[in-house]
Amino acid sequence: MSFQLHPKIKMNNQIELFKNQLENTINMDSQQFSNNINNQLTAEKLGYQNSSNETIFKGSKFIDDTFKNDLDIIWKNNGLDFEAVKAPLFYKGVNGELIEVKDHQAIINNQNNNLLNIPKLQYTTLQLSTIKKLISEIRGNTTIESIMNVDDKRFVFNLAVDGAVEDVKQDDPHKLRLVIVSSHDSSVSCHISFIHFRMFCFNQMNKLKQSNPLVFKHTKSINDNVARINQIIDFNKGEFTKSIQDYKLMVRKEITDNQVKEVLERLYFDKWNNKKVCIDRTLKQERDKTYLDLVEVKQIKENLEKEFSLNGRTAYSLHNGINYYYSHQMGASNIKDESEKARIRMEQNYYGKNSAIIDKSKELCLSL
Repeated sequence: MSFQLHPKIKMNNQIELFKNQLENTINMDSQQFSNNINNQLTAEKLGYQNSSNETIFKGSKFIDDTFKNDLDIIWKNNGLDFEAVKAPLFYKGVNGELIEVKDHQAIINNQNNNLLNIPKLQYTTLQLSTIKKLISEIRGNTTIESIMNVDDKRFVFNLAVDGAVEDVKQDDPHKLRLVIVSSHDSSVSCHISFIHFRMFCFNQMNKLKQSNPLVFKHTKSINDNVARINQIIDFNKGEFTKSIQDYKLMVRKEITDNQVKEVLERLYFDKWNNKKVCIDRTLKQERDKTYLDLVEVKQIKENLEKEFSLNGRTAYSLHNGINYYYSHQMGASNIKDESEKARIRMEQNYYGKNSAIIDKSKELCLSL
């Protein structure tokens, strides 16, 4: 069975993209606005048809790496050509004298002296030059798409796995990406993930499961594993094809209101089960909380109205309505900066709690 988007549906999606872009430009300085536009144009050239955390976050830069340019140039152009070096740490005594701290050290950027971390003396930093060496070793199998730099402290390298793009439906391509995460501030260990993306809406669909997670705590551990990473890439291209087949099956699964309810209740069970909602603070009246009281569910149900009307009432639409929330909408109401919201979404989706929610959503929808 073949699928093709109706021209009206395509127009609706273009309007939605324009609205998203317009909202993201409000209260934005000219430099950030220019960066976002360049990111969006490059992302569209790579085949992505929506804005994303990568196009919005101010520390992100999309790269046209079609010709696989010199990594040294890419590193320099993106401000990655520095070292995180150790420096002595001092505090002021009661008389204002400087006293050296004996059990901790400072880690600073050797080019601008910005403080990156204050770890214990045993801590060793994994340099960005090591990440560059890793990427050079897998250059034949990957292409850099974007680099996200969070205050020179945390870094995300999004690489497309070459040849790993497949359609779930006609004109609905999905892509496998290899994501390298590292940090200088001890917030996250250096690791590699393989993540399945839908290019049409730029949704994070799921992470591919790894029997032996690729986590690196120091330079030697990366060097010891470089030789087998290309083999791991080849293996995960096969796993990506299996993941595509999962979604093709979900496209054919028509679902009922009760099945939508079942998935959302199970997905957020721990957030509503055995909990109360206050209905009158003066009288101290409460009622049992339900999944419908959750902020995320209210937004997801709005997403599902659009998904079902445009793409059919299927398990595939249900999963997309859920992960669209995490890929594009989630954000605390007290955070007004769209760039900051995008950063938080990205970090939660890649190596935080939302990653597990997105993956569980796929499992639940697939089981219907």
